[in-house]
Amino acid sequence: RYDNTFSDSYIPNNTEIDIKYVDYSIHGFLSTDIVNVANLNVMTQTFVEVVNVLYVKIFNFYVNILDQRFDGLMGLSYSNVSESAITTVFDNMIEQGLVSSRIFSFYLNRYISSLLINCIPL
Repeated sequence: RYDNTFSDSYIPNNTEIDIKYVDYSIHGFLSTDIVNVANLNVMTQTFVEVVNVLYVKIFNFYVNILDQRFDGLMGLSYSNVSESAITTVFDNMIEQGLVSSRIFSFYLNRYISSLLINCIPL
């Protein structure tokens, strides 16, 4: 789990943010730090540190997203469609020369799933 108090490269932004999605909304604040994705260090990546999530409706049942088994969410949209005007991790990877093309794919099945960015399995 990410904890900014353990990071020497953390840059506080002090901007609070609320983002509404179709079935839920989040409240948090912006932070900037090094984000590691598949051993690629994305420098000065701004992201939302979420402090509150409203309930999510999944298959007609409300589920507390905080009870699920993950540490965070990483959006893969392009920056020009980002509600928060934050440069996305994927766009920063391109800008920093960490990946050479705007290609990513998902492999999903019942037992194993993976995300590929520039053919690097995550």
